Amino acid sequence: MSPKHSINFCPICGGGLCGIRICGVAAKDSIDIENQFAKTGSTQPHGLIVCDECEAIWLEPDVNTAHQYPNIEDAKCPICQEALWGPQSRWADATDVETLEWEYAVNPDLDANFDEGTT
Repeated sequence: MSPKHSINFCPICGGGLCGIRICGVAAKDSIDIENQFAKTGSTQPHGLIVCDECEAIWLEPDVNTAHQYPNIEDAKCPICQEALWGPQSRWADATDVETLEWEYAVNPDLDANFDEGTT
């Protein structure tokens, strides 16, 4: 699945979207709306910018800063060390972006046309 909200095209591979992911959250289908950002594992919700093609990762919403790559065989979030594509991580929807306070970084021209109620 492609990112719901992106900040730019990837400056590393040139072909991907640098999308906003939120990690450290409970899966939306397993909790009630008032507890959607429940603490999971040992971390609070945090954001990552991830290229949907080459999987380059930035720890802040600025692709001009240093990036890193996850281990291909066992991709982990560089902040909490949980699975990068696990149930505690998802492409951020509008509510997630607001929680991260990263609205300023979103490029609306790159937004996907997904129903905001899905992950």
